[in-house]
Amino acid sequence: MIRVAVVDDHPVVRRGVIDMLSGARDIEIVGEEGTGAGALELVSSVHPDVLVMDLSLPHEEGVPAGRTSATGIGVISTVRSGGAAPRVVVLSVHGEPDVVRSSLAAGASGYVLKESVSCDLLAAVRAASLGAVYLSAELAPVLAAPAPPDDALPRLSPREREVVRLIVEGYSTKDIATRLFTSPKTVEKQRRDAMRKLGVGNVAMLVRTYMSLYGVPGQEDR
Repeated sequence: MIRVAVVDDHPVVRRGVIDMLSGARDIEIVGEEGTGAGALELVSSVHPDVLVMDLSLPHEEGVPAGRTSATGIGVISTVRSGGAAPRVVVLSVHGEPDVVRSSLAAGASGYVLKESVSCDLLAAVRAASLGAVYLSAELAPVLAAPAPPDDALPRLSPREREVVRLIVEGYSTKDIATRLFTSPKTVEKQRRDAMRKLGVGNVAMLVRTYMSLYGVPGQEDR
């Protein structure tokens, strides 16, 4: 039996995934959760073989905004760095190249688009349990798109790179200014300069570009 835990912040979607998987004779559902922090606790308590999870997990009250381990990508990285680490299959509506690459770089074994869940999820779970990688067919051309240049981030100044790292960790402009002993206006300018140098138009793309190049802060970057 493949022991599976399911994480999605929408109860109806979570129930649908559980119903779909539990109909297979070789699948046993061992737990479910709706948040990133809850997912980490679930993994440590029930030790599933495969974790099926959405990337868009809500921020929880009481969990520091900078705790990247409670975000979608952070959960994957934290789970996969453990001793008896379960395989992770991402189930998401997001198929952008940088999001998919970041998930795989963090340690995901599968990436299934929610629009293809009925066709791909069971196959992805079975493949992951065997140590194989499974992606929805629609993602093949997505991954063929050019990745950001490997030397993109080093073009940032040391202070710009520090600002970007803190943004990725979830700190506000005011918090970053306090940590770096500068003004919020200076942080905003450094953020704008970093976005211009990396060729991104908003903070979400800035975060995704950083993680696609360097993964989750707290690993290679520290």
